[in-house]
Amino acid sequence: MSVRAELLALLALVALLDGCAAVAPPLGGPRDRTPPRRISSSPDSAARNVSQQFVRLNFSEPVVTKDLSKNLLITPQLPEDNSYKLREDRNSITLLFDKPLDPNTTYSFNFRDGVVDITEGLPAKNAVLNFSTGAVLDSGRVSGLLTDVLTLKPVGEASIGLYREADTAGVRRGRPYYTTLTDKEGKFSLGFLKAGTYKIYAVGDKNNNGRYDDGEKIAYLPAPITIVGSTGQPLSLSFTRPDRRPPLLTTRTPSPTQVRLNFNEGLRSAVLAPLGGSASAAAVTEAAQLTDRGRGLILYKTPAVGDGRYLLTMTDSTGNVGRDTLAVKFPVPPASARKVANPPLYSVEGSPRSVFPEGMVRFQFAVPVRVAADKPFGTLVEDSLRRRPLRLPADGTLSADRSQLTVRFNSRARNRLDILLDSTAITTITGQNLRLKPLRLGISQQDVSTSLGGPITTKAKNFELQLLDDKYQVVASLASPKGRYVFSDIAPGTYRLRVLIDADGDGRWRDGDPNLLLPAEPVYIHPRPQQVRAGFDLEEPLSF
Repeated sequence: MSVRAELLALLALVALLDGCAAVAPPLGGPRDRTPPRRISSSPDSAARNVSQQFVRLNFSEPVVTKDLSKNLLITPQLPEDNSYKLREDRNSITLLFDKPLDPNTTYSFNFRDGVVDITEGLPAKNAVLNFSTGAVLDSGRVSGLLTDVLTLKPVGEASIGLYREADTAGVRRGRPYYTTLTDKEGKFSLGFLKAGTYKIYAVGDKNNNGRYDDGEKIAYLPAPITIVGSTGQPLSLSFTRPDRRPPLLTTRTPSPTQVRLNFNEGLRSAVLAPLGGSASAAAVTEAAQLTDRGRGLILYKTPAVGDGRYLLTMTDSTGNVGRDTLAVKFPVPPASARKVANPPLYSVEGSPRSVFPEGMVRFQFAVPVRVAADKPFGTLVEDSLRRRPLRLPADGTLSADRSQLTVRFNSRARNRLDILLDSTAITTITGQNLRLKPLRLGISQQDVSTSLGGPITTKAKNFELQLLDDKYQVVASLASPKGRYVFSDIAPGTYRLRVLIDADGDGRWRDGDPNLLLPAEPVYIHPRPQQVRAGFDLEEPLSF
C-alpha cells in the first residue's frame, strides 16, 4: 500500500473514532420526548451515616447541566468556605466538596431544571437526593403560598429562607440555613428539616447577593415558627416593600418656560420653598405641579417665579422625607433660535359635538390654571334663550393638579347648549392668554356617562377605597366613604376595587414595617373585575 493510501486510511479511522466518542444529538428520526430519569445515586436516597465527600446522580441517558448555579438548591446551605467542583460524565453528574459535610445533618440536593438530556434539553425527573450524615433523617416540613400584598397575585421565583432563631445576623446580614424558591404559582415547600424554631422570610433578591437589602420586596412573619414534624398548616406570606430610604431627585430638565424634576419613586407630596427673596412661598407653591403619579414635579416660570435657589422637600407614600437644594435657572433661548407657533393652551376632551342634557364636559389645560373663587367661571346658555352662571363647586371641579376643569350640567335644553368660559375668572399661572372660545354643543339623547358604585358594609373606620385599571394602577380613590361609594364619569374599561385599611388609625396604610416586626395592614380586593360600559351605571356592593 502506498504512503498516500495509508495516510488516507489513518485519517478515516481517526474521524470514525472521533465520531463515535462525541456525544451529540442523533440526526433524523422522531424527536425524543422522554425526559431522563435518575436511576441511582451515591449516597443512596434516604441514606444515613453518610461520610463521603461527594454526591453523584446517575441517569437513564446522557445528560448535561444547565444553569446549575441558578437551579441547584442545597439545604442546609453549605458554608461559604466549602465550595464544590462539578464533574460531568456521560450519564452522571458528580459534585466534589472541598471539605467534609457537617456531621449529624440531613441534606437535601434539588437540581430542579439544572440537569437536562443532550438531545432536547428536557429536565431530568426526580433529580433530588436526600440523606443524613448522622443516624437520624430529619422529617420536618414547611410549605405555603407567597402572594403580593397589593394585588394578591402569586409571586414566583422568590427566595424562601429559614433562619435559626439563634442566628443574630438575620436576613439583612446573614444567609438562610434552609432555602428554596417559589414556583410559578407562588407555592413553596421545604422538607427534611431539623425540628426547631425558625424565622421565615421571602425575599425578592434582585441583586442576587443572598440577603435582603432596603428597597427590595420581602415577606415575613412577626413571630418565629416552630417545626416539629411534617403535619404543620401551610403558611400564607405577603410580599411587601418596607421602605425607610428617603426619596431622591434623579434628573432635572430645564427649558425657557419650565423646569421638570423627576424622582426615583412616586411621591405623596413635593414642596418647593424659595431661599432668599427671589419669590414668595405662595407664588412658588402655585407655580409647582406634581405630575406622573407623583414621579415628576414641574416648576413653571411665572411673572412672580424665576431663577433662584429653592429648597425641595420630598415625601414618599410611607412618610420618608428627602431634601435637596436646587439652583434653578430658566435658559434664555438664543436670538437665532427658530420661532415656532405656540400650541393651544387648552382643549376639550374627546372634541364632542353633542352632549346629553345631564352630562359633563372636560376642559384640559396645558399649564395649571387658577379659578376665581368670588365669581362664576362661566355661563351656560340653553337653546340660546336661558342663561345661568356656572360656579365651583356646584357646577364643576378643578383637578388637584389644576390642569383639568370638569363642567357638569343638568339642563332642559332641547336643541343646543353653549358653554362660555370667562377668561377673567380662569387664568393661567404663567400669565399666558388662554384665548377661550365658546363651546357650542348639540343635544344628544344617548347618555354616555358611566359610574360604578354601591353600598358598603364594613366595620373599618379608616380606609382608602381605590379604583384600579387592568394594570392595578390607581385611577381614582375615595377616603373612607360611609354607607355608599360612587366613582363617576370614568372611561369604559375593566376595573378592580381595592381597599387599603388603616387599622391603627394613624392616617395612612402601612405597606410593611422596616424593622420587620409589624405585619402590613389589611388589604381587600374585590374578587370580580368590573366591566364598565358607556352609558351604564354599574352597581356593585362591597363588604369587607
